[in-house]
Amino acid sequence: MHLLDRLSIRLYHDERLKQYAGDHARSLGWNSTESQFLRFKTIAKAVNFDGKRVLDLGCGYGDFKTFLDMSCCVESYTGVDQQGSFIKQAKKHFEHQQNCAFIKGDFSSTTLPTADIVVASGSLNYRSRNKTYHAKVIRTMYEKAEEAVVFNLLNRNHFKETNLLEAHDPQQVLSYCLSLCPNCELIDDYADEDFTIVMRKLS
Repeated sequence: MHLLDRLSIRLYHDERLKQYAGDHARSLGWNSTESQFLRFKTIAKAVNFDGKRVLDLGCGYGDFKTFLDMSCCVESYTGVDQQGSFIKQAKKHFEHQQNCAFIKGDFSSTTLPTADIVVASGSLNYRSRNKTYHAKVIRTMYEKAEEAVVFNLLNRNHFKETNLLEAHDPQQVLSYCLSLCPNCELIDDYADEDFTIVMRKLS
């Protein structure tokens, strides 16, 4: 990701942290915890995470790990985020869980570990000066996944774009994903402004 894009994101979250200190979901940019967890529920319903190695790109505070802990037991969880304050709090919160690791860095350029399932919830919504950014990240996610990739994006048909956030056409994204993986699913029945793509590798 371009340095100026990263700076815009950092400033945005710094301001959200000032506004919503103590509220994980809103400091991350979600409208509410319910909105954040609705995405998590959609992801968890699409793929079985039990006993899997999970790579969470744009992990924030590790809230998806907290969500998974309520319903299953993953083999390992690795979260990646460029916001140092998020990673610091995540490491502190999960310090007693040996199956957790957190990496501070831009997941579009950081060397990533492989995992059974690669997830990105909300973290691909930011606008990029590089027009091929999202396609490259999706390809990298697919390369790093042994079993499946699950990510969500803002729906261009319902979401009004901003200077920071970019929306996408669900069918166009699905078409690109199908060019990489023949087993893809589009899920768009849980929120008007959002859609989820699942890419499953054939065993």
